[in-house]
Amino acid sequence: MKLRLAIGCSNLLFGVGLKSILEDERNIEIVGIFTGGEGDFLPDFKKIQECNPDVILADYAPDFNSPVSLPDDYFKENSIKIILIGDKNIRLLADTQLKEFVLRGVVGVLPPSADSALLKKALRAVSQGELWLDRQMLTKILTSVRCQDKSKNLAKREQEIIMHICQGYRNKEIAQKLNISEQTVKSHCNRIYRKLGVSDRLQLALYSYRIWPDNP
Repeated sequence: MKLRLAIGCSNLLFGVGLKSILEDERNIEIVGIFTGGEGDFLPDFKKIQECNPDVILADYAPDFNSPVSLPDDYFKENSIKIILIGDKNIRLLADTQLKEFVLRGVVGVLPPSADSALLKKALRAVSQGELWLDRQMLTKILTSVRCQDKSKNLAKREQEIIMHICQGYRNKEIAQKLNISEQTVKSHCNRIYRKLGVSDRLQLALYSYRIWPDNP
């Protein structure tokens, strides 16, 4: 099944360039390139929503192009994911800003040094339900969440897998570290999701920090 991808950007030429990089990918369908109107740098996310994409690929500029500017109810009835293409200012975001980003659908951030191969790898990862955030950025998000919750009945192996997820490791890396198959890791993740009532890795990471706020 093809990944439906929308490109939201402040510059049409930039969007066309991204499309040309990805148009040969058989598993990706570009549903459109969306830019802001005259004098408006923010892409029209309402029009993007009408195309029913799975993922929005958006450039990031701190002064105007930010998912934080979306209406509060934008993602309530949608499961649209956002990957941001960051500029050099992306790492200057405060912890609370990062949390707002992920709460509004951001599941990946590409650094300024990202090339086409990394872009394609990130798209594959998020389409499979993974996060594409480096460990430093994920740590900043987790440290912005400061509330307690009751612990659930998690097995030791499940706790180990949660720990590795919170450190930013992907399923293949976790399997290698724990000397188990990648399919076994996926099975554990599904059970953990059901136990904790979460649906993806980001929610799991945020929830785990509420359970173990002092766990590094």
